[in-house]
This record gives sequence, C-alpha cells and structure tokens, in this order.
Amino acid sequence: MSAHRARAVRTVLWWTLALNLAVAAGKIGYGYFSDALAIRADGFHSLTDAANNIIGLVSVSLASQPPDREHPYGHHRFEALAAGLVGASLLAIAFDVIRGAAERLTGTAPALPRIDAAAFVVLIVTLVVNVAVARYERREAKRLASSFLESDAAHTHADVIVTVGVIVAAAMVKLGYIVADLVAAIAVAGFVAWAGVSVLWRNLVLLADTAQIDPARVEGLVLRVPGVASTHKIRSRGAPGAVFVDLHIQVAPQLDVMQAHRVTHSVIDAIKDNIEGVADVVVHTEPAMPDQPYIPLLERTRVSQDYTSPRHGSCRSRQRRLKNNG
Repeated sequence: MSAHRARAVRTVLWWTLALNLAVAAGKIGYGYFSDALAIRADGFHSLTDAANNIIGLVSVSLASQPPDREHPYGHHRFEALAAGLVGASLLAIAFDVIRGAAERLTGTAPALPRIDAAAFVVLIVTLVVNVAVARYERREAKRLASSFLESDAAHTHADVIVTVGVIVAAAMVKLGYIVADLVAAIAVAGFVAWAGVSVLWRNLVLLADTAQIDPARVEGLVLRVPGVASTHKIRSRGAPGAVFVDLHIQVAPQLDVMQAHRVTHSVIDAIKDNIEGVADVVVHTEPAMPDQPYIPLLERTRVSQDYTSPRHGSCRSRQRRLKNNG
C-alpha cells in the first residue's frame, strides 16, 4: 500500500471512528437510562464498529510499510488479515443476537422495557448516521481499492439492518406483539452472519494467493509488444492495489541482450500502464523458435499508444529510440 493511499484510508477511518463512537454512546446511554436492554445491546454492537476502526488504523499503518528483508513483497496482507477480523466480529454479533433471542424464548432474559418516543428518536438518528457512514466507506473503498474499508462498510451496513430490526421490534412490542421481538432478532442474526461469512471468504481468498488478473488479459497486452512472439506461465497474486505478476515471454531469436532487455521492459510497462493496481512485474525472457511470428521491433502499431506512461515514455517513443540506435 502506497503512503498516499494509506493516508487516505486512515482519514476515512478517523472520520468513521468518531461517528461510530457517537452512535454507540447515544444507544448505550439511552439504553442504561431507560433500562431498554435491546437498545443497549444494539449500542454495544455499534461499539464493535469503533473497535474495527481502531484495528483498521493499526493494520493500514503496518500495511503501508515499505518492503524489508523479512517482507520483500511488502506488508499488504496485514490489511486483508484485519478485514478478516471484521468478518469474525460480524459472526460474533450474530451469535450474540441469537443468544438474546434464546434467552427471551426460554424466559431467562429480563422483562421487556417500556418503549417511549425517545427510543425511536435515538434509533432513527443513529440509523441515519450509520447509513451515511456505510455509503461513505463503500465509496472510498472503491476509490482506494481497500479491502478493509470494503469489509468495514459491510459491517456498518449490517449494523444498519440490526437497528432497523430493533426499530421494527420496538414498534411491534409497543403494539403488543411480543413475538415480533424474537422474529426480528432471528432475521437480523441471519443477515449479519451471512455478511460475516462473505467478508471472511473475500479476504481468505486474498490470503490464499488466488489469481488477481485473468491471464488472457495479460497475454493480450504482451503479444502486442513489438519483439514478443509468445508468452506463458502467467501468474498473479496479491490484493487490490498491490498485485504482483510474473510471466515468461519468448522474443525474436535474433535480438541481442540489449534489445531483449528493452523488449522485456516494454512488456513490464504495458502491464503496469494498462492494469490498475499492479505493484511489480517479473519477466523471464526466452528466445523464440525461428519460425514463430512476432511484431517487428520497428513496426509502429496503433496498439502501442495504449500503454503510454509519463514515467517511462510511450512504446512509440521507445521504438524511435531503438531505430535511432540502429
């Protein structure tokens, strides 16, 4: 994770931490004041969002550290690991809701509180805040390609569903339908558990080195580079914003070492300039068979304009340099 991206993610997390603490304080404070157990429990559920924000701040700081001797590929997986902890916390919330419903069903839970207008004011205000936070995090997660922000947005969205369930249950209880409390609790727990499993699966996939880029997409780019006859053994791994690619290419057999080196760098530029989030590309260069077709080094193609980079220059300009050097 780059330093700029890490700062942007941390800014989002600081804002959401402040809002989540305010939401949790409102629910917990009213829950204790009115002895409303459901609202108090919902407040503690919201408090897990603040805890997850703190986990995120720590993990993003670790993930943004540059590669070192012990971590030559960087520290990007810390972000996926923290996101997995968010998924685990969602499952913990689902278990807590189910346990509360079971206690209510067996009669071991305290009596239901009296619901007044203030309960609905607290719940609706905190609901609006949670909706805004979830949308903000989801938008920033896409912009910054952050797996943790995406997972935390799912967590906050689950809290929105929990709060909606509490509001519906409170209204039904006030109307005298006590069983609605149990039905809402079970439905909410099921949704939250599904969100937790989804978050865990999404981040376990990243930790398991699942391919991040379709090899056919890489092959299409590489074969358009002048001098390349074929490519194979295309592999990718990593996480959004920090993808590592390695591949083999076969180049025109008559090329000398310097020319083959330039073709190799053109391949690296083509991949980095056209596929977002690629952090590094490792290319193993081999000679092609004499009869294998390839785009001649001096042929100018419209495709070469597709991978123009302000850092490395366009493929067209590299071809001009090759021609001038003979």
